[in-house]
Amino acid sequence: MLSNFVETTVRPLDREASLKLRLMVEELFVNTVSHGYGGDSDASVEVTVRLSDDRVDVTYVDSGRAFDPFAEVEQPDAAAGVDARPVGHLGVYLITRMADGYGYERAGDYNRVTLHLQVSPPSGGAASH
Repeated sequence: MLSNFVETTVRPLDREASLKLRLMVEELFVNTVSHGYGGDSDASVEVTVRLSDDRVDVTYVDSGRAFDPFAEVEQPDAAAGVDARPVGHLGVYLITRMADGYGYERAGDYNRVTLHLQVSPPSGGAASH
């Protein structure tokens, strides 16, 4: 449901951006539930999407334990076999590669992650129906 909200909010502006943002928000959400809340939880997650002609800004806020997902991002070893690779961290690595900007801050009892993505401006003139 959360990823659908992000994708449909951004899709009119840029389809590629909507798919990227959907993946990034899904990764943040899975990390929040798994690590921040320790499994199923009734705690909320707040996602704000701001659109402009050439940029999408997403703010993702949760009340899980303090954690900066970008503090120790390492490029995965592509030469290592699947069994030799450590579990986890790939999703956050993908976020850092897909986003044009990202950040983290702890604000009181909340984690606040920001994502920024440059998008193609809408083509000239809107079609009317």
